[in-house]
Amino acid sequence: MTPSLKLLSFNGRYNFNDQGMFMSKQWKSALAAGVILASATGAAMAEDQETGFYVGGNAFYNEVFDADGTATTTTAGGFAAIPLIGDVLNGLLGGSASSSANLETSYDNDISYGFSVGYKFASPVRIEFEYRQGENDVDKISSGGVSTTSDSSLEVTSMMGNVWYDFAAGERLRPYIGFGLGMANLDMGDADDDVTIGQLGAGITYFLTPRLALDAGYRYSVAEDATFKSATIEQENEYSAQSVQVGLRYNFFEAQYGVKDSDGDGVSDETDECPGTPRGVQVDSVGCPLDGDNDGVADYLDQCPNTPAGAKVNASGCPLDGDNDGVADADDACPDTPAGQAVMSNGCAKDQAVILRGVNFELNSAQLTMNAETILNGVAETLVSSPGFDVELQGHTDSTGSDSYNMNLSQNRAKSVKSYLVSSGVEANRLTARGYGEEQPIASNDTKDGRAQNRRVELKVIGDGSSDSVEPMMYDEPMVEEPAVEEPMMDEPMVEEEPMVEDEPMMEEAPAEAEPSVEDEYEYDPSAETDY
Repeated sequence: MTPSLKLLSFNGRYNFNDQGMFMSKQWKSALAAGVILASATGAAMAEDQETGFYVGGNAFYNEVFDADGTATTTTAGGFAAIPLIGDVLNGLLGGSASSSANLETSYDNDISYGFSVGYKFASPVRIEFEYRQGENDVDKISSGGVSTTSDSSLEVTSMMGNVWYDFAAGERLRPYIGFGLGMANLDMGDADDDVTIGQLGAGITYFLTPRLALDAGYRYSVAEDATFKSATIEQENEYSAQSVQVGLRYNFFEAQYGVKDSDGDGVSDETDECPGTPRGVQVDSVGCPLDGDNDGVADYLDQCPNTPAGAKVNASGCPLDGDNDGVADADDACPDTPAGQAVMSNGCAKDQAVILRGVNFELNSAQLTMNAETILNGVAETLVSSPGFDVELQGHTDSTGSDSYNMNLSQNRAKSVKSYLVSSGVEANRLTARGYGEEQPIASNDTKDGRAQNRRVELKVIGDGSSDSVEPMMYDEPMVEEPAVEEPMMDEPMVEEEPMVEDEPMMEEAPAEAEPSVEDEYEYDPSAETDY
């Protein structure tokens, strides 16, 4: 009868003593390295889209290493109970009970076969269940310098769980390394033993098609010492082997090969400017996530996908709002509003004021320029969208000319602004027009630039719908009764130095400059605020 070794294999080697079972230092190191390898699944290869089951079959050219062991008689005589060693031990052990001898067994190389079922994760890792069947003839048995041949064989049947780690190398090649652990049945004639076995392996997968792959590899396996018992003899043998294999693997998914695309976004690695794009994210022609509003935050992360162009945003893609009033800094005419105050759609609260830059007038009159009307259209939109707020329209001049002339001119210009806003849909009872003349300068009147700053129109919030809001209509009439024409500016002593100063626009922009955009219509200036 042919001795055989049936093996449920995890290729690894175990040594045992009388007190129990423990692994060799070499195998412990190898197993630890494999565990570390399996846990580092994202370190060497980007996530791909190859996920699913596969099956495979392999043929192995197997070499069993020379095995050391011992044979001990349990009763006198009767060595033929195990065919592998019975005839040999008659000459080696003698006939008495408890006789023993050290043995060394060598084997011929032979072919074995196996098949596997595995699962490929969306990472470089595969797990696999592998079945193997192999048989190696015994070449000779040696003990005490005496050798003999035998017609026996060793059969190994194994079942292992493997973990493999794939690397990307070229379009179709996938080198891999890994380890396995399982059980083996070793059969020698009428005696057999079940042992633990482990293996280390490496190989190369070559994809013939997206589903069919050629697999070539190397395996080194080590098993726990096997003990074979019969009625008259007990034999203990070690087991270790190495093999080379070749086989085919069929995937129930399509492998990604050809033009390499590590992140699976449809853009090759060679041209991908954003190679780490998360799986499933839409990308542009260079492989970068789409950013529809061009705020620097990809659409898949953007919580405010329609941010206006040029607006500064936070990490979530939403416009910055420094005072947390609900109005983005880019649109906030009053960016330092105290916490908790109700604000208009331009971000201004009660008692805050802004200069309406670009609201200019025709020479020495209250007639609005076309530029001014464009800006006031935006002011009207803000007021219409903030129905709970009342405002005061304030006209200011520099110190050139008489007080009464400047007062009347500023009042008339403020009323002109009010009239335009009313014609644009703002309720008249929400607007107050008041001229302040030269009473509230914001810069020195001794310089040309300072006087230009002082000629201005301001919008100040005076009511937010609360019961203590200021009554808006009390300043609608001119504060000074004298008509402006009664005191021409030419009578003033400063005319020689700067004739017709009031002919200049009240705001900072000169008429020759480009028309201000609506975005410039509210420029908050804390120094423009006044108290009543």
